[in-house]
Amino acid sequence: MKRVRATVDDREPASLVRAVRDHPDVEVVEVTRLPAGDVAIGEVGIERKTLRDYIGSTMGRAGPDLRDQVGRLRTRYDHPYVLLEANLADLETLRTGVSGAELHGSMASIIARTGVPVMPCGDRERLVDLAVRLGWKHVEEPSARRLPAGAITARDEPTAKRMYGCIEGIGPELAGTLYEAYPSVSALAEASVEELLALEGIGEARARRIVRALRDGV
Repeated sequence: MKRVRATVDDREPASLVRAVRDHPDVEVVEVTRLPAGDVAIGEVGIERKTLRDYIGSTMGRAGPDLRDQVGRLRTRYDHPYVLLEANLADLETLRTGVSGAELHGSMASIIARTGVPVMPCGDRERLVDLAVRLGWKHVEEPSARRLPAGAITARDEPTAKRMYGCIEGIGPELAGTLYEAYPSVSALAEASVEELLALEGIGEARARRIVRALRDGV
């Protein structure tokens, strides 16, 4: 992977700037006021949320409305994402009064209505790592060797299905299988290895790779 240049909004904590700067694949970090989002890498715009911030901004508890922020992301960047600095299991310890079903519903609503993926990443280090990988994957040059027909999920397919096809070892056919079983990214992120093994074409190695990619951001 080549090194990338990143911009972090100047309202973000210094610890986030350090995490981006310390990533081995980041060459330069600029700290300035961004028109939208918290981290920008090329045409990839990232809105970073803790789980508590996400709940507050989607369910009217506190803070700015996430849908407005997502709207600005879509206007400014070709490839917008909302990354959560949390695991969904953290909901149990926050005592917010929000159920897992409500949380999944809000994530599904944003993804379905705006096409912007909402992805839990675990901790800050994993969030930054996924952001950097997204930044690079959207600009890397394609392989000089022509891929066989059907090797890439079509751009007019649903966003979730296209994302599944980007997971290592998951092509368009398996992406379709995953999408039929888990039509939202948040649903797939909650799937266990055992549940994935029940799908045709998914062995243990692929199942664990999917769980790492969607739940841990690695």
